[in-house]
Amino acid sequence: MSIRHTTNLDQFTFHERNRRVNRSAVKKLAESIKRAGQKVPITVSSRNVILDGQHRVEAIRLINSTAETPVKLAYIKKNMSIADIAEMNAHQVQWRMNDWINFYATGGNENYRALQEAAEEFKPHKLTSICAFLSPAEGAHTSVITSGNYIFEMTDEKRDILNKLKDYGRLNPAFVSKAVLLAIIDMRRLEGFSIDRLFHAIELNFESIITQSGRGNWSRHFVRFYNKGLRSGKLNTDDLPSSH
Repeated sequence: MSIRHTTNLDQFTFHERNRRVNRSAVKKLAESIKRAGQKVPITVSSRNVILDGQHRVEAIRLINSTAETPVKLAYIKKNMSIADIAEMNAHQVQWRMNDWINFYATGGNENYRALQEAAEEFKPHKLTSICAFLSPAEGAHTSVITSGNYIFEMTDEKRDILNKLKDYGRLNPAFVSKAVLLAIIDMRRLEGFSIDRLFHAIELNFESIITQSGRGNWSRHFVRFYNKGLRSGKLNTDDLPSSH
C-alpha cells in the first residue's frame, strides 16, 4: 500500500462521526511537524473521507497558510468504512468523553442524542457528572459510554435536581461542580433520604456552606445541614459508600 503526497488538502473531507478537532492540539502538532516533519501518514477512504489524521490535516493546513513553500501531506488510501473510525482514533490520541458521545449520537443512537441535549440544557454542569447522574444506575462507568451501551434516563426529580443546582450555581459556582452532583448521587442511596429536605436545608444555611474537596466531603457536609433540627430519621454518614 503506497504512501501518496499532496498539497491539495481540499480534496479530503471530514466525517461528522469523527471526533471534533481540538484547535489547541492542532497548533502543537503544527509546531512538531515544522520541526520534525509528518511522521505518520493520514488514512482516507476510497472517496477521500478522512478516517484517521484529521488533526494532521489541519496542522499542515495551518502551516501552509503562512508558508512560502507548501508542506506536502502524506496519506494512504484504504478500503475501510466509517465504522472503523472510533477504533483507529482510539489507537492515537485518546478520545474525550464528548468525542464518544458525538460518535454514537451522529450514528443515530437516541440515548446519546438525548445526553447531548441534556448537556446543553444543564450547562455549566460537567458532562461526565451528567452522564453518571442520568443513567439508571446513577454512576455509568466510562467503559459503558465508550462501548455504545449507555442508557439515558431522565425523570422529573432528576430534572428538578439539575435545575436547582444550576440555580444555586449562579450564586456559588461550586454547586455545579462534579463533586456536588456525585455527592447527591451518594446521598440518594441512603435510606430515608429526601431531596426536598436537602434543598430546604441548603437554602436555610446557604451562607454557611463551605466549598469542599471531593464528593465524600461534600456528602458529609450536606448531611450535617440535612440532620440539623431532626430528632429522628437522621442520616448516618457511616452509611455513605465506603469508598468515600
